[in-house]
Amino acid sequence: MTHVIRAGYNYVIKIRKAFGEKVDFLEHKTLNTIEEYSIELKKMFEFNEKLFNDYPNVNLEEHNTKRKILVKWGQKYDIEQLFEHAIVHILRHRRQVEIFIKKLN
Repeated sequence: MTHVIRAGYNYVIKIRKAFGEKVDFLEHKTLNTIEEYSIELKKMFEFNEKLFNDYPNVNLEEHNTKRKILVKWGQKYDIEQLFEHAIVHILRHRRQVEIFIKKLN
């Protein structure tokens, strides 16, 4: 969950950096309880939503490769592709997330 939460923030931070904002990537932070992870997961989703509140007219699709966002693994994405990647990233860790949800209940 630590990795999923951090990545969820860092995708948005990468987009904000592409917009020229001065914002730092999150450092690795291990939490101690399921409750702490639940709170941080909610904060991460709110941070993602805030991007769209801050930029309500953001262009999600970008066909010009020069204006796409270069990520650390070498791919170039527009905002829509980066968010799609973020969703798939969570699905790749689905088993871990499902175990976490079971523990919440």
